[in-house]
Amino acid sequence: MSEYVAAQQGPGMSEPLFAYSMSQDAMGWVWSVYDEAGEIVASGLDACQDTAKAAIDRAMRHVAWIGLSGPARRRAPAGSV
Repeated sequence: MSEYVAAQQGPGMSEPLFAYSMSQDAMGWVWSVYDEAGEIVASGLDACQDTAKAAIDRAMRHVAWIGLSGPARRRAPAGSV
């Protein structure tokens, strides 16, 4: 099993900081995106690592754009971002 964990912040200093984890299991690459409070704001499963990383990047941009980080956040269902 492989696992990656990283943090990423948008280009502007006012953009939220997100972290993600990605691990490989028998089904493919499982990933989650976390906000600054450590809450999962998006998650998913993809067949290959490159597709999973692209989904993580899209999820982070989407969550930042709609403002799900912070007290009023809600969890996005897997595969919805």
